[in-house]
Formats: sequence, structure tokens, C-alpha cells
Amino acid sequence: MVSGIVSVVQTPFDMDGEVDHASLERLVEDAVAGGVDGFLAPVVASEAAFLSTPEREAILTTICRTAAGRVPFIVGASHEEVGVCRAQARKAEALDAAAYLVAVPTPLYDAPADIPAFFEAVADGIELPLVIQDFEFNGPGMDMDTIRKLRARLPTLAGLKIETVPAGPKYSRVREAFGRDFFIAGGWAIGQFIEALDRGVDAMIPESSMVRVYKRIEADYRQGRRDAAVAGFRRLLPILAFTNQEVGVSIAFFKRLLVRKGIFRTAALRWRGLQWDRTSEAVAEALIELYLSLEAE
Repeated sequence: MVSGIVSVVQTPFDMDGEVDHASLERLVEDAVAGGVDGFLAPVVASEAAFLSTPEREAILTTICRTAAGRVPFIVGASHEEVGVCRAQARKAEALDAAAYLVAVPTPLYDAPADIPAFFEAVADGIELPLVIQDFEFNGPGMDMDTIRKLRARLPTLAGLKIETVPAGPKYSRVREAFGRDFFIAGGWAIGQFIEALDRGVDAMIPESSMVRVYKRIEADYRQGRRDAAVAGFRRLLPILAFTNQEVGVSIAFFKRLLVRKGIFRTAALRWRGLQWDRTSEAVAEALIELYLSLEAE
């Protein structure tokens, strides 16, 4: 499995609300040029819930064609219905993706005994490596007994993307239980990036617009310059504090950043219920300036 910075590919929309494939191509090219180690899409930050099946498939095709095998691609295949997950996994196989990712359906966190059977049905007959997203923003996610059952019953299970509260100790428990060969990634807990590196996480999966700074921090850390990595990361924290308030705020901010960078043509989004006002806009503009200064260094 891929290691390093695997970025979520955001979905650009044009002024008519349609997927903007030219902007999508620019985003992929910019992330590759910035040193990204892989891509993941479509998932929550890609506004996957608001994409039709034809749109999802067209996005996957554009990403694969543009990336042209230069970095691995993990296909997001999450859904509460097994058949939909399997159809997306088959699409991932057809695109020669590195893996496919499926989140634990939210209702199953209240019925953990049903989780292994769900994933057995999803993975049956599919040879591509599976990454399970343990995704509970306000909770602990799966217990270790459930994860052990998944590991024992799913031959193609490659690892977990852990997005639970707290994430750090769970990274360590999973690593201790399953060893170095089991893929562990973090995402929403990017605000604990240095802690994740200290705990031996294989990959962090943030959005795609700040790849260059993430890669600089990671390079410092991997090359033994932990103090420099910490210093660089702390300069990024005001941005993460603002964007990690809520997923919609994160999507809105990073689309604005991509517009400023000349990658997206618009900051249009389909995410519903976003609370954003003039003060939000002013704060975002100041933080965009901060990020651009960090990237310029």
C-alpha cells in the first residue's frame, strides 16, 4: 500500500453546477507536481453524497487518465447498500486502482456484530485490496474485537483509515495488534499530524490543496528533522483550526484556496447546510494569504 501523503481529490463544479473536468485535471496535475504519494476519491470531502453514479464514474476516469499511473489511486466505494459498494469496487478493478475504500455504515456502529458480515458481502469475489474507513467523528468507532474479526474473515483487507475520537491511541492499538504490514491511515485528525507520524501511521489523507506544505513537513520528519517538522506544522495550525470546525467549512475553504491558486474556476459546492457569512469569508481570506506565504517558502 501507498505511504506518505494521499490526498482526497475535491470535486470542482462550474457556474452551472456541473462537474468541471478541466479544473479536476489541473488539481491532479498540481498535486502530482507537489509530490503527492497517492489519491483518494470520491469520499466525503469530494462531496460524494451529492454526485450521481455517472458523475462518480466520469470523475474516476478523469483522475485515472490524468494521473496516468504516476501515483496510486484508491477509489472511494462507500455506501450503506452492499450492491452499490460492490459496483464501485468493480469500477476500481476496471481502472486498475491500488485499492478501494468503504466506510462502516453509520447504523452499524450500533450493531457491531453485523459489521463483519457487511464487509464479507462487499468483498466477496473482489480481489482488489480493501481499506475500511472507521469513520465516527464523534465516537470511538469499531472496537478491537470487531477489527480482529474483520482481519480474520477478510483475506483482502489491507488496512484501515481511522477517523475516530481520539484517533491517536487507536493508531497504536491497531499497529500493535496487526503489525507493520497492516495499512493505517489518518484523515480528519490531520490536526494531530505530528502525533500520527510519531505513532507510525503509514499515510495521512488530507485534501489536495496543501500537498506541498504537508510533504515538506513529512520530509523533515522522515529525514530526522523532527523539530523542523514540528515548527512547520505549527505554522499551519491556524488554518487547520478553522477548517476542522466542520466538514462543510473545510470544503468551502479549500475550494476558495484552489480558486486563488488558479486551479479551480469557481468555489461552487453542493454541500448542504453550510453556515458561512461575511466574517467567515474574511477569516478565510486571511488564512488563504497565510497558506500561500507558507507554500511560497
